[in-house]
Amino acid sequence: FPRAGQPLVAYFSAEFGLTESMSIFAGGLGILAGDHLKSASDLGLGFVGVSLFYREGYFQQAIDANNWQTEYYTLLNPKNLPLEPVLDARGEPLVCAVDIAMNHVFFQAWRVNVGRVPVYLLDTNRPENEPHFRDLTLRVYGGDSTTRIMQEILLGVGGVRLLRALGLQPSVFHMNE
Repeated sequence: FPRAGQPLVAYFSAEFGLTESMSIFAGGLGILAGDHLKSASDLGLGFVGVSLFYREGYFQQAIDANNWQTEYYTLLNPKNLPLEPVLDARGEPLVCAVDIAMNHVFFQAWRVNVGRVPVYLLDTNRPENEPHFRDLTLRVYGGDSTTRIMQEILLGVGGVRLLRALGLQPSVFHMNE
């Protein structure tokens, strides 16, 4: 039941389970977060999701010839996914930045619609970033604890900066995990 002037909830999560074709989730937390988005859409609530665009997603598993589990990643191509780039007034990708370890880390965003709920996925794969910052959005939970902290800075601080750049003013910020 959409209402004019209702509060906007910004739902931040390190992962959203939206579809198998976009493996930007690892398991239960992502599935639950995705279900929240779908329910908010069904109810017509003022809701927006914020996460990271992991271009290699979460690993997939296979058993090799010696019966050992092996992991592999599949590169996600935005052109083959239900994503659109977030653009500025000039029609160029909207670029924002966060400071991480004395460096400016630039990111752009992709938008995917979950029914009536927009989800913004932050992406550091930009030419002006150093390779290790470009890879912050490479894999779900990829890397060490330092990588995870940098991902959390990007998601939290960067997500708020993106919402402000879009002119969105949430009344509530929910940070999953």
